[in-house]
Amino acid sequence: MHARGGSSMEKLVRICALFNASMIAAFLIPGFLPLLGIVPPPSPFWLWLPSLLALFSALVLWLSATDLRRYGTFPYWSGWSRISFFCLAFSLDFPATAGRIVALIAVVDIVLGLACVLGLPRATGRTPLQLLIGRGAD
Repeated sequence: MHARGGSSMEKLVRICALFNASMIAAFLIPGFLPLLGIVPPPSPFWLWLPSLLALFSALVLWLSATDLRRYGTFPYWSGWSRISFFCLAFSLDFPATAGRIVALIAVVDIVLGLACVLGLPRATGRTPLQLLIGRGAD
């Protein structure tokens, strides 16, 4: 299960972490949001809040990749969160209000989210319910 360089699921979870980290850069590098077609919020608070949330998620995902059998619940829930973002982004028309780049972010999120939700049960030997409630990692 642990091939040299990590399993494909470990790599996927690290890609998810790096994708979150890229969102931190997008929010905090001055002038970057307008390049993406996103109007910056009027207060720096609205730049830092999502950045800190993304930082926490990126760190948890990166550390989870070191032992998916034990910590697979975190990327599993992250997968559902990504799927939820995709659904919300298009049902609430975020691309029209926040910028078209949000559509691309949502599409990447649905791919990453589905890959985690569908792949983690097999990679960890746990059922979806066990992953949801944090059981079966003994």
